Amino acid sequence: MAMSEEGRIVRPLGAFERTIDFYMHRNPVQFSLVAELNRQVPATTLALALAALQDRHPLLGVAVDRAAPEAVFRASQGALSLEAAADGTPWQSVVAAEQTRPIPPTPGPLARAVLVPRESGCAVVLTFAHQIADGIGGLRALLDLVAALSCEDLAPGNVPQAQEELLAHVGGATDTGDAATGTTGKDDERMSAVGELLPFSGRRPHVDALALDRGLTTRLVRRCRLERTSVHAALCAAATVVLHRRGREFVRVLSPVDLRRAVGLSDEVVVRFTGARTGSAAHDANDFWTSARHTRGSLSRQRTPDALKAGSAALAKHPPTSCSDAEAMMTAATAADIQITNLGVAHPSRQSMNALSALWGPAQITHMRGEHILGVVTVGGQLRMTELTHDPVAGLVPEMGAVLAEACAESPGG
Repeated sequence: MAMSEEGRIVRPLGAFERTIDFYMHRNPVQFSLVAELNRQVPATTLALALAALQDRHPLLGVAVDRAAPEAVFRASQGALSLEAAADGTPWQSVVAAEQTRPIPPTPGPLARAVLVPRESGCAVVLTFAHQIADGIGGLRALLDLVAALSCEDLAPGNVPQAQEELLAHVGGATDTGDAATGTTGKDDERMSAVGELLPFSGRRPHVDALALDRGLTTRLVRRCRLERTSVHAALCAAATVVLHRRGREFVRVLSPVDLRRAVGLSDEVVVRFTGARTGSAAHDANDFWTSARHTRGSLSRQRTPDALKAGSAALAKHPPTSCSDAEAMMTAATAADIQITNLGVAHPSRQSMNALSALWGPAQITHMRGEHILGVVTVGGQLRMTELTHDPVAGLVPEMGAVLAEACAESPGG
């Protein structure tokens, strides 16, 4: 796709993208991902790599035109914004600040970068408006950027379709996962309690982060296989254990579901996700691995192709027509005690891996009262967690790490 004709329509926003955009009229939602590199990168070199990244992923070169009868993506000739933080600034401070500066829908592009020089190495923070990307798409962009900085060529990409157009043609086998029945079903009235939206204030969120060491990460993966569950379900179980210990009788966890992996869509910068919620009462947390298996079973049922297609079709048939509609939908669909966005294992190229020290994120806030958003990504054999919130729960992230370590140290079968 050539981006030379500034202002031409790239494509209309899909139903889910329009929902996000309506919500973002009054509630800016953007997320950041961080790559720590073991070498210094001049700003001029990073700018060239960002230009190559825009050619690779066309939605990194668009704006949202809300004046049309239905919102559309329009081409923008602007380069991705690049700023430099003070030498040695912690990346946590950068991502917190990025949540205070909304990315406007026009003139575009809808992403930006911050370079953080260090005495040895650097960090690069990429921030994306949610209309054009989700966490997996952002990770794809970040890995491609590191590849470009490692002198790898990026092939130009095509404009991705809206997700409901692709889901309408999806078929195939379902992912049933573990057959265990969750202890808290979707009919439990506590699962449907609506969240409360807070007006955007530009206040900096609290940021916490933790990297599990390689030994614990390896033990966690192996133990999850032995227990017939997933690392993500174990993370959900760890979060509920900690929040139950803090006195919460009932805990809801929101897990974004990546449609690329669920139904075999291509890996590109675009919105390709839906949400799945699981619930846990305090007495469910007594057996960690049973809780993790129940969570995996519930999530597996919510991400079958039939379930995903049904949800997408319903939204396409009855999309929101106003900001208020979108806000009502979001407060109903995303209300949770904690959201865990797990990007899974990142797979940089061998050449990129030589330069990459760590990945963090995604880091974001969605403006729900009491929300805790935990971004998780694993690379180089280490799982890393990044939490953003305006209402810190003391020790949430480190205690989750301790709970996982304790669970992996237990003898299988108790």
